[in-house]
Amino acid sequence: MTAKLYYDDLYAQEFDAEIISQTEQDGKFHVVLNQTLFYPSGGGQPCDLGKLGGVEVVDVHEQGQEIVHVLKSKLTDKHVHGVIDWARRFELMQQHLGEHLLAGCLYTLHGTHTARMRIEGDNVSIDTDKPIDINAILEAERAANEAVWRDIPVEVIYPDIEEVKANARKLPPENAELPIRIVKVKGVDYVPCCGLHVSSTGQVGLVKVTSVENHKGGSRIYMRCGSAAYRWLDDVYRVVKKAESELVCGYDGINEKISVLKGQIRDLKAQNEATVERFMKPIAEALVSGAESLGSYKLVKHVMKSSGQDDVKHMFRLLTENHEVIALLAGESEEGIFLTFGTHKDNKDADVRGAFRKAIAALEGKGGGSAFCAQGWGRKTENPGQVLEDAASELKVSAK
Repeated sequence: MTAKLYYDDLYAQEFDAEIISQTEQDGKFHVVLNQTLFYPSGGGQPCDLGKLGGVEVVDVHEQGQEIVHVLKSKLTDKHVHGVIDWARRFELMQQHLGEHLLAGCLYTLHGTHTARMRIEGDNVSIDTDKPIDINAILEAERAANEAVWRDIPVEVIYPDIEEVKANARKLPPENAELPIRIVKVKGVDYVPCCGLHVSSTGQVGLVKVTSVENHKGGSRIYMRCGSAAYRWLDDVYRVVKKAESELVCGYDGINEKISVLKGQIRDLKAQNEATVERFMKPIAEALVSGAESLGSYKLVKHVMKSSGQDDVKHMFRLLTENHEVIALLAGESEEGIFLTFGTHKDNKDADVRGAFRKAIAALEGKGGGSAFCAQGWGRKTENPGQVLEDAASELKVSAK
C-alpha cells in the first residue's frame, strides 16, 4: 500500500520515498513507492506531475492499493526525492474547490444535482441532472463568488454514515468504503470527495462561468477558477479592447455597433443578390433555350468559370425554378470544382445520383445528396465540360 502524503499536507511540495517496485512497459517505467505526494488521476481531477529522482513523471494512477508513477526513464537508486509541479497542483486545487462552490450553490438555490465533474486544462465542466437556464446559473455563480470573498475554511471530515446521509448534496455509492471522506464548506457545500482542494475559499480567487450547452437531458456548464479564470478574463479584455479600437467606441457601445454593422451587411447581401439575379437570369434563360432534350426535360450542362459555391447555387436555383429542367453545373474556382446536379424537388421521375457519383469520382472529390439534388467538391481538371458530358450518361429519367 502506498501512503498518501498529499492528504496529510496539501501544501507540501517535496518528499522522500523508497521504491517498492519498478517495471518497464511500452518504453516507460512504472514505479511504486512506499509513500507519495503525487495525486493520481481520478474523480475528474487530473494527476500531479513533477519529478522523481530528477526524472520527469508523465502520469500517475491508482492500481488497487498502490499508486503507480509513470516515468520517462529508469530510476537507479532505491531511495528517491520527489518534487511535484506546484503551480499545476495549486491551480487544480483552485479549480476543484471552485467547482464545489458552484455545484453547492446550484444545489442549494435550484435543487440541481451534479452528475459529473471534469477538469481539462484551464476548463472545468459540470454536468447537471436537469436543464438549467443561464440566469439561474449566474445567480449560483454570484453566490459562489460571495463564498470566495468570505474566505471560508475548507474542512475535511470523516463523519458517521448517518450524518453523511442527512447532510450531503450527493450520497456515496452503497458499496463505498467507510469512513466517507467529506469536503465541507460551511453553509455552502458538504459532499463526499477524494480530491484535493485549497484550504480556504478565498484562495479560489474567482469563479467564472464561460459557457453552457444542453447535454443528455441536462446542462453542461463550463467554468474557470482561480488563475485559469484570470487568464481567460485577460484574453477577453484584450479582445474587447481590440473591438473598441476597431469599432471606435467604448465597451458599452460594442453591441450597438455590431447591430448596426449586421444591418448593413444584410442590406449589402440583398443588394448583391439582386445584382446577381439581374446578371444571371438572362444567362439561365439562354441556357434553357439552347439545351438538349432528355425525355420531357431540358438538360443543361454548364461550366461556370471563376465561380464559387454561392454563384453555382444561385444559377441552380434559377434553372430549376423551371420544372422541366435538369441541371448539371460545375463551378471553377481556386478551391477546386463545385458540382451541383439536380432538378426541381417536385420532379419524382428524375434521379441525378448516378450521374453525380460518376462526376465526383472523376474529380476525386466528395459529396452526396438526394435524387433531385446532389452537391460536392472535387479537384481541378482541364476539361470539366467533358466530366459533365460523361456524367450525363448516368442520368435516370422515367417516362411520365
